[in-house]
Amino acid sequence: MKRILLAASIAALLLSSSVALAGGKGHGGHGGHGGDHDGHPPGKHKGWHKNYRKGERIEVVYLEPRYYVDYHDHHLSAPPPGHRWVRHPDGRYILVAVATGIIADILLHH
Repeated sequence: MKRILLAASIAALLLSSSVALAGGKGHGGHGGHGGDHDGHPPGKHKGWHKNYRKGERIEVVYLEPRYYVDYHDHHLSAPPPGHRWVRHPDGRYILVAVATGIIADILLHH
């Protein structure tokens, strides 16, 4: 009897949490929200338009190989040993130290 009650409680909890998540706000259907954009201004998606500077650390997600670019194909200078050119989603090329994520150079419009 306890097992059935426990299983029913867990099932109810899982169903209620999935219903709550399905009714949440999102950019796709906009969920009926007016000026609320999940805590960021319209058009400003978190991380995409950050003003990076030399010496700062880039987010670790941009150190994934899918963001690496071949400097030959993009007419960039050869990176120093231990560095990679990364293409940011906004179009900037950022030279980063792979081990630390420290930005060595930024090309805004190449």
